[in-house]
Amino acid sequence: MNASPARASNSATAALMPKETARVRGRFSVLYFAIIYIYTLAFSLLETIPFLESLLSHLPQPHHLVSDTYQPISDRAAAPRPSSFSYSSAVAHEADAADTDAELAESMQRPQLLRRRRASSTTSSAASSPYLRPTTQPPSHLPADEEPAASRHAARSPLQHHRSGANQSPAAVAAGSAALRTAKKKTLVLDLDETLIHSSPQGSYRAHHRIEVVIDKVACLYYVYKRPHVDYFLRRVSEWYKVVVFTASLAEYADPVIDLLDSQNKLIEGRYFRESCVPHDSSYAKDLAAIDPDLSQIVLVDNSPLSYFINPTNGIPIQPWVNSDPKDEALLDLLPLLDALRFTDDVRSILSLRLV
Repeated sequence: MNASPARASNSATAALMPKETARVRGRFSVLYFAIIYIYTLAFSLLETIPFLESLLSHLPQPHHLVSDTYQPISDRAAAPRPSSFSYSSAVAHEADAADTDAELAESMQRPQLLRRRRASSTTSSAASSPYLRPTTQPPSHLPADEEPAASRHAARSPLQHHRSGANQSPAAVAAGSAALRTAKKKTLVLDLDETLIHSSPQGSYRAHHRIEVVIDKVACLYYVYKRPHVDYFLRRVSEWYKVVVFTASLAEYADPVIDLLDSQNKLIEGRYFRESCVPHDSSYAKDLAAIDPDLSQIVLVDNSPLSYFINPTNGIPIQPWVNSDPKDEALLDLLPLLDALRFTDDVRSILSLRLV
């Protein structure tokens, strides 16, 4: 009789167990969603702080924690595992693999097909282009590989003709450059004293050269100083012009000085002295026609305006140098102008603007 109440209580407790477990699970679910909600709010707040972006990238995103079909872990059923080998599933797997291989092979062949189509379209467009179509057919008595030169040139497009120089051999390019250098050069006439050098009967050990000149049986020693950058200037302009020195000094003095400037006799091609000048107002003017009758192709650089009094539109003035400024750059300043003048048809069309 005493056992029956105990059994009844046990049966009642057993009956209440599923309901109690449901309540615990429900409380856990509510707590879980509350934590997810707080985590979402905190995550959204931290996203507004720039320097925490790298930290947040390592944390799970809130929407990844809960899905629309959320189910507690305790209630999730384990995924079924295949108990035995299925021949039909193996055949299906092989069929899928074959389809994948076929798609991969097709994707690899697609670029080759595209290149072939482009090549064929380029060939057809080239055949129909008026620029690439020969204007004349080769004579029938010539072999196919001996097309006339006129037809070959006509078959080139303007762009191909422009780019044909890029395919020339180094020897052809060098020959073209040599032909350009050997083309007729203009004449550059340079004054000597106070333009290229300065000399004085009184000097010091810093002089570049000393010259003993005998005039009327009287010996005189001169100290010669080169103008800054004169060696580089002469090397440069000798590549562009036929360089001539025209001075109002006597040959007995000027010849040794010119030898100092051009010791190998490769830069200066002509020398003119006082006897070639024209007397003018107790000084000397320089008639450029004595050097080159074509005055459109000759330039005179001189520190004295009286020197180009006869040919004012051919003169380029330069500041006199008397060994006073070791940092003088007047010769270097002339190089851009001289470089441009060598390409003009008439140098006077440019130099005459100085007189306007």
